[in-house]
Amino acid sequence: MDNIELNLAIYSDNIKSIALIFFDSSEIRKKRLQDLTDKIETSEWSEEEFQKFGLYDMHFDWLLIQSLFISAFSFFENFMKSIAIMIEKQTDTRIKLEDIKGDGNLDTYRKYIFLVGQIKDANGNRKEWQTIKEFKTIRNALVHDNGLITKKISKINEHNLYFGPSKRHIRIRNISFLEDFVKTSIDYMEAIAIETRQKIK
Repeated sequence: MDNIELNLAIYSDNIKSIALIFFDSSEIRKKRLQDLTDKIETSEWSEEEFQKFGLYDMHFDWLLIQSLFISAFSFFENFMKSIAIMIEKQTDTRIKLEDIKGDGNLDTYRKYIFLVGQIKDANGNRKEWQTIKEFKTIRNALVHDNGLITKKISKINEHNLYFGPSKRHIRIRNISFLEDFVKTSIDYMEAIAIETRQKIK
Protein backbone atom coordinates (compact mmCIF):
# COMPACT_ATOMS: atom_id res chain seq x y z
CA MET A 1 0.00 0.00 0.00
CA ASP A 2 1.57 3.30 -1.10
CA ASN A 3 1.27 6.59 0.79
CA ILE A 4 -1.58 7.87 -1.36
CA GLU A 5 -3.61 4.72 -0.85
CA LEU A 6 -2.81 4.71 2.86
CA ASN A 7 -3.89 8.35 3.29
CA LEU A 8 -7.08 7.70 1.34
CA ALA A 9 -7.85 4.64 3.50
CA ILE A 10 -7.22 6.46 6.78
CA TYR A 11 -9.16 9.63 6.01
CA SER A 12 -12.05 7.95 4.20
CA ASP A 13 -12.43 5.41 7.04
CA ASN A 14 -12.46 8.28 9.54
CA ILE A 15 -15.14 10.08 7.55
CA LYS A 16 -17.24 6.92 7.16
CA SER A 17 -17.09 6.31 10.90
CA ILE A 18 -18.73 9.69 11.50
CA ALA A 19 -22.15 8.45 10.36
CA LEU A 20 -21.81 5.28 12.45
CA ILE A 21 -21.09 7.39 15.52
CA PHE A 22 -24.32 9.29 14.94
CA PHE A 23 -26.47 6.17 14.64
CA ASP A 24 -24.90 4.53 17.70
CA SER A 25 -25.30 7.73 19.74
CA SER A 26 -28.84 8.17 18.50
CA GLU A 27 -29.77 4.77 19.94
CA ILE A 28 -28.41 5.86 23.32
CA ARG A 29 -30.46 9.08 23.08
CA LYS A 30 -33.64 7.15 22.32
CA LYS A 31 -33.06 4.82 25.27
CA ARG A 32 -32.47 7.67 27.72
CA LEU A 33 -35.45 9.58 26.39
CA GLN A 34 -37.64 6.51 26.83
CA ASP A 35 -36.33 5.98 30.38
CA LEU A 36 -37.27 9.55 31.27
CA THR A 37 -40.67 9.24 29.60
CA ASP A 38 -41.36 6.04 31.54
CA LYS A 39 -40.37 7.66 34.82
CA ILE A 40 -42.72 10.63 34.49
CA GLU A 41 -45.63 8.18 34.46
CA THR A 42 -44.86 7.13 38.03
CA SER A 43 -43.11 10.12 39.64
CA GLU A 44 -42.02 13.70 39.02
CA TRP A 45 -38.76 14.61 37.27
CA SER A 46 -35.98 16.34 39.12
CA GLU A 47 -34.67 19.60 37.65
CA GLU A 48 -31.70 17.69 36.21
CA GLU A 49 -33.98 15.12 34.60
CA PHE A 50 -36.14 17.89 33.13
CA GLN A 51 -33.03 19.47 31.56
CA LYS A 52 -31.91 16.10 30.21
CA PHE A 53 -35.31 15.55 28.61
CA GLY A 54 -35.00 18.92 26.84
CA LEU A 55 -31.52 17.99 25.63
CA TYR A 56 -32.46 14.54 24.35
CA ASP A 57 -35.78 15.63 22.88
CA MET A 58 -34.85 18.92 21.18
CA HIS A 59 -31.08 19.45 20.97
CA PHE A 60 -29.14 16.19 21.00
CA ASP A 61 -29.41 15.29 17.30
CA TRP A 62 -28.51 18.67 15.81
CA LEU A 63 -25.67 19.28 18.26
CA LEU A 64 -24.25 15.86 17.44
CA ILE A 65 -24.70 16.09 13.66
CA GLN A 66 -23.11 19.53 13.49
CA SER A 67 -20.14 18.42 15.60
CA LEU A 68 -19.66 15.30 13.48
CA PHE A 69 -19.89 17.29 10.24
CA ILE A 70 -17.21 19.72 11.42
CA SER A 71 -14.98 16.75 12.33
CA ALA A 72 -15.62 15.05 8.98
CA PHE A 73 -14.80 18.25 7.11
CA SER A 74 -11.52 18.47 9.02
CA PHE A 75 -10.61 14.93 7.93
CA PHE A 76 -11.33 15.90 4.32
CA GLU A 77 -9.22 19.06 4.57
CA ASN A 78 -6.33 17.08 6.08
CA PHE A 79 -6.50 14.58 3.23
CA MET A 80 -6.19 17.40 0.70
CA LYS A 81 -3.25 18.82 2.65
CA SER A 82 -1.53 15.43 2.68
CA ILE A 83 -1.85 15.14 -1.12
CA ALA A 84 -0.51 18.68 -1.63
CA ILE A 85 2.50 17.95 0.60
CA MET A 86 3.12 14.67 -1.20
CA ILE A 87 3.15 16.47 -4.57
CA GLU A 88 5.45 19.13 -3.17
CA LYS A 89 7.95 16.48 -2.02
CA GLN A 90 7.79 14.19 -5.03
CA THR A 91 7.70 16.58 -7.98
CA ASP A 92 10.61 18.52 -9.41
CA THR A 93 9.31 22.04 -8.84
CA ARG A 94 10.47 25.22 -7.19
CA ILE A 95 6.89 26.19 -6.37
CA LYS A 96 6.17 25.42 -2.75
CA LEU A 97 2.83 25.09 -1.06
CA GLU A 98 3.47 28.33 0.80
CA ASP A 99 3.78 30.13 -2.56
CA ILE A 100 0.15 29.42 -3.45
CA LYS A 101 -2.66 31.58 -2.13
CA GLY A 102 -6.24 30.45 -2.19
CA ASP A 103 -9.55 31.21 -0.54
CA GLY A 104 -8.53 29.62 2.75
CA ASN A 105 -6.35 26.58 3.42
CA LEU A 106 -8.54 24.06 1.62
CA ASP A 107 -8.59 26.08 -1.59
CA THR A 108 -4.83 26.56 -1.34
CA TYR A 109 -4.34 22.78 -1.20
CA ARG A 110 -6.69 22.31 -4.15
CA LYS A 111 -4.88 24.94 -6.20
CA TYR A 112 -1.50 23.38 -5.48
CA ILE A 113 -2.78 19.93 -6.42
CA PHE A 114 -4.22 21.32 -9.66
CA LEU A 115 -1.49 23.76 -10.71
CA VAL A 116 1.64 21.95 -9.58
CA GLY A 117 0.41 18.36 -9.48
CA GLN A 118 -1.59 18.88 -12.70
CA ILE A 119 -4.49 16.88 -11.29
CA LYS A 120 -7.48 17.63 -13.51
CA ASP A 121 -10.03 16.61 -10.89
CA ALA A 122 -8.76 19.46 -8.69
CA ASN A 123 -9.87 22.08 -11.23
CA GLY A 124 -11.85 24.75 -9.40
CA ASN A 125 -14.46 24.90 -12.17
CA ARG A 126 -15.54 21.30 -11.78
CA LYS A 127 -19.04 20.62 -10.47
CA GLU A 128 -17.65 18.40 -7.71
CA TRP A 129 -15.55 21.24 -6.31
CA GLN A 130 -18.49 23.65 -6.41
CA THR A 131 -20.40 21.18 -4.24
CA ILE A 132 -17.47 20.92 -1.83
CA LYS A 133 -17.42 24.73 -1.65
CA GLU A 134 -21.04 24.72 -0.52
CA PHE A 135 -20.18 22.32 2.29
CA LYS A 136 -17.24 24.57 3.16
CA THR A 137 -19.49 27.63 3.39
CA ILE A 138 -21.83 25.75 5.72
CA ARG A 139 -18.92 24.54 7.85
CA ASN A 140 -17.50 28.07 8.13
CA ALA A 141 -20.90 29.48 9.08
CA LEU A 142 -21.24 26.94 11.88
CA VAL A 143 -17.71 27.44 13.19
CA HIS A 144 -17.42 31.21 12.88
CA ASP A 145 -20.92 32.74 12.68
CA ASN A 146 -23.27 30.58 14.75
CA GLY A 147 -24.83 29.19 11.57
CA LEU A 148 -25.49 32.57 9.92
CA ILE A 149 -25.73 32.20 6.13
CA THR A 150 -25.52 35.27 3.90
CA LYS A 151 -25.65 33.67 0.45
CA LYS A 152 -27.85 31.22 -1.41
CA ILE A 153 -26.66 27.61 -1.10
CA SER A 154 -28.50 24.73 -2.71
CA LYS A 155 -27.46 22.20 -0.05
CA ILE A 156 -29.35 24.21 2.58
CA ASN A 157 -32.67 23.87 0.76
CA GLU A 158 -31.92 20.31 -0.32
CA HIS A 159 -31.56 19.20 3.31
CA ASN A 160 -33.95 21.72 4.92
CA LEU A 161 -31.32 23.31 7.16
CA TYR A 162 -32.92 26.70 7.84
CA PHE A 163 -34.61 27.24 11.15
CA GLY A 164 -36.64 30.15 12.43
CA PRO A 165 -38.66 32.63 10.36
CA SER A 166 -35.69 34.72 9.21
CA LYS A 167 -34.24 32.01 6.95
CA ARG A 168 -30.77 33.30 7.84
CA HIS A 169 -29.48 30.74 10.34
CA ILE A 170 -29.04 27.03 9.85
CA ARG A 171 -29.23 24.06 12.13
CA ILE A 172 -28.33 20.62 10.77
CA ARG A 173 -31.07 18.33 12.04
CA ASN A 174 -31.14 15.93 9.11
CA ILE A 175 -28.73 12.98 8.98
CA SER A 176 -29.10 12.96 5.18
CA PHE A 177 -26.91 16.09 5.11
CA LEU A 178 -24.09 14.30 6.91
CA GLU A 179 -24.48 11.22 4.70
CA ASP A 180 -24.36 13.48 1.64
CA PHE A 181 -21.07 15.02 2.80
CA VAL A 182 -19.60 11.59 3.58
CA LYS A 183 -20.33 10.33 0.05
CA THR A 184 -19.37 13.57 -1.72
CA SER A 185 -16.06 14.01 0.10
CA ILE A 186 -15.00 10.37 -0.26
CA ASP A 187 -15.88 10.32 -3.99
CA TYR A 188 -13.79 13.46 -4.46
CA MET A 189 -10.89 12.08 -2.42
CA GLU A 190 -10.89 8.86 -4.43
CA ALA A 191 -10.80 10.76 -7.74
CA ILE A 192 -7.90 12.92 -6.53
CA ALA A 193 -6.02 9.89 -5.19
CA ILE A 194 -6.37 7.88 -8.40
CA GLU A 195 -5.14 10.66 -10.63
CA THR A 196 -2.33 11.65 -8.26
CA ARG A 197 -1.07 8.08 -8.12
CA GLN A 198 -0.92 8.02 -11.92
CA LYS A 199 0.98 11.33 -12.07
CA ILE A 200 3.66 10.86 -9.41
CA LYS A 201 4.28 7.09 -9.37
